Amino acid sequence: MKEISPLRRTIGLVLIMIGGFWAAISLGFLEESFMTGQPVYTVLGALVALAGVIVLVVRPKGPPPADP
Repeated sequence: MKEISPLRRTIGLVLIMIGGFWAAISLGFLEESFMTGQPVYTVLGALVALAGVIVLVVRPKGPPPADP
């Protein structure tokens, strides 16, 4: 199994953290903000976190075979 690159891992983890942060603020778990109580930020946070998971889980295909 091919190992995930450090850049891809970093991007995926940052997306998950940002998405979780947005969702936590909008749900009221963190300090008061203009985002608190706004459902759109909960959805956006979940989508950003999901994008991070996809970056971590989906492996890019290798280069196409050379055509002789």
